[in-house]
Amino acid sequence: MIGLLDCNNFYVSCERLFNPKLLEKPVIILSNNDGCVISRSEEAKQIGVKMGEPFFKLKKFIMDNNISVLSSNYSFYGDISNRIMNILKKNLPIVEVYSIDEAFFILDLKNERDIFCNKLAKKILKWTGIPVSIGLAKTKTLAKIANRVIKKKSQYPYLKIDNHSIFELRSKKLADYILQRTNVHDIWGIGSKLAKFLMDNGVNNAFDLREFNESFARKKKGVVLQRSILELKGVICNEVEKESAKKKSICVSRSFGMKLNTYEDIRSALIVYVQKASSKMRDYNLFCKSVSIFLKTSNYQEKKYKNIKTYSFLEGTNDVRLIWNISEKLLKGIYLSNFLYSKVGVILSDFCDYKNIQKSLFHDGNQGYYKKKSDSIKLMKIMDNINKKFGDSRLRLSSDENGSFYLKKKNTKWLMKSEYRSPCYTTNWCDIPKIKV
Repeated sequence: MIGLLDCNNFYVSCERLFNPKLLEKPVIILSNNDGCVISRSEEAKQIGVKMGEPFFKLKKFIMDNNISVLSSNYSFYGDISNRIMNILKKNLPIVEVYSIDEAFFILDLKNERDIFCNKLAKKILKWTGIPVSIGLAKTKTLAKIANRVIKKKSQYPYLKIDNHSIFELRSKKLADYILQRTNVHDIWGIGSKLAKFLMDNGVNNAFDLREFNESFARKKKGVVLQRSILELKGVICNEVEKESAKKKSICVSRSFGMKLNTYEDIRSALIVYVQKASSKMRDYNLFCKSVSIFLKTSNYQEKKYKNIKTYSFLEGTNDVRLIWNISEKLLKGIYLSNFLYSKVGVILSDFCDYKNIQKSLFHDGNQGYYKKKSDSIKLMKIMDNINKKFGDSRLRLSSDENGSFYLKKKNTKWLMKSEYRSPCYTTNWCDIPKIKV
């Protein structure tokens, strides 16, 4: 049996952990630069707040309905997510972390699955404070639908759910009823274009898709659609993967809080992104052979510009000093002074592990001042250990004047807008909650 654990209104639930005033009140979380709504409490959904709605259009509605607004706080959410996933991995043999708030798992129990899942949900709630829902079925696609039933009970009026957070698709009769009331847009893996194709061919819900002609589906839209049909029939096409797929690239980029023109401001943002990307890469014990830097203006500007440049190393590296040295040269090569820029970013790619680093027969001039790779690796490990122990960017490149996001000056021009951001309660020493006794 395959299970899908989904954290309920995850971002909002995280914010409520340390701010009980938000309980039972309408709450919304905004995207980067406070752009649009990316998470809503049940109370906010009930009064009509839609996912993805631009914040500037909602301001009057928010005031009229006394809605609490918060900027996204991804480091905090990521830390809570890691705690939940660690609980899953300690209690289940095979767990696939699907996203920050979702995970698939294998449950081998033949009986008492509801009891086990109920205990697991209660443990997560007790240890982390986050409420979760668990859907059980024969395949990933059906498990997604089973999980959705818990949250959309009103769409299934004749269904009796004994447990409010656990639901299992047991019988064919039950599955038929649920699939008939599940819109084709709400099936895992069916996007808007594919949904339009299916509706044009008389497929309006999951039941219709299950009965759809497999050969025709594969001929017109490929094997992915055929797999969805098979999974709705209970045939496993997407296995639960214990090991996460190997990283193919790491990208760190942010939109600026305001449009930037000067090279120095863009450079000060990029050096932070390069250090963050390099640290992420070392967390996976990887070495990169390629670094790309891109710079762009907004698509809504009359005067548009975007460019990207890539450099390939002769040998894989994880040394942030070398990566930054190349990144700075690439930025100089694509920067033009007569534009207002909205975003800069770095992409590390062409990864390998230490054992598979192919040694070069030739001298790389850009790599020449780092005499021994072993010394470079040791230095990076020391740097990472110190930063993990004492806080992000405690040790950083000397060219980085500002440091981490939490140490920067308030007047740093490139910082994203986050006027409603809560403290980083569990990831920053300065933001640890204070209790008065």
